[in-house]
Amino acid sequence: MKVSSFFWNVRGLRNHKSAEMLISLLKLHKPLLVFLVEPMMSYTNAFNVIFKFVNMHLVATSPIVNKVLKLWCLSVPNIVQNFLINDQFIFVTCLLHDKCFSFVGVYGANTYLVRQFLWKDLSFFTWSWCILGDFNDVLSADDCKGGGS
Repeated sequence: MKVSSFFWNVRGLRNHKSAEMLISLLKLHKPLLVFLVEPMMSYTNAFNVIFKFVNMHLVATSPIVNKVLKLWCLSVPNIVQNFLINDQFIFVTCLLHDKCFSFVGVYGANTYLVRQFLWKDLSFFTWSWCILGDFNDVLSADDCKGGGS
């Protein structure tokens, strides 16, 4: 059984090329679950431009920060059983062919101190799950462009 998921830090779906690319990827790979970071447009507009063509609907979003939703979770109809929303992740449980699958879409905070809450919160999940995301974490200064040291 194939359970496919997709994560993209799209940084804006208003860009025509990004919207076209997303539609192409979704049609080609037919993921059951999609996490999008920084869509920078309303879901209503995104649905009219993208999601109505690929049979996906919005399951959950991260909390609004500065009037913006940073992380979206979308799925094909009728597979998501429940979800948990956090300011840095969305945890979803899916049921497919009588089997349960858990996924976490992460958009980690830019600051080390706030990101520590992410690791603490994720440590509560003790069963098997798949994690996808942008952790905004660097191993060394060479991994980082822009911003402070």
